[in-house]
Amino acid sequence: MAHLVDIQACDDPPPVLHVRVGDLLLFAATGGRVLEGGTTVELVGVFSSGVISDDGRVLSPAGPPASALFRALQSGQARIEVIRGDPWQAPPEARQIAIVVGA
Repeated sequence: MAHLVDIQACDDPPPVLHVRVGDLLLFAATGGRVLEGGTTVELVGVFSSGVISDDGRVLSPAGPPASALFRALQSGQARIEVIRGDPWQAPPEARQIAIVVGA
């Protein structure tokens, strides 16, 4: 069974993450990209949070995105970059993280 690995509250993520095929990595981030190993890990997308209103519409706050979601596709190694910070306030901070995907 795959895991949703929530790295939202981690101020300083480890330099290497060991995951399994099918796992999802959810980072508190305003952006992200796969630097190496695009067949091993994919960036699913960068998202803003939202809630459902009483009438069924999705409501979300104004501002930059809040999460970047990556998925482990197959065994191997990859390197990703996670971008944090409000792009309208200060220069964003980019962190590179190695991902090791096991079977």
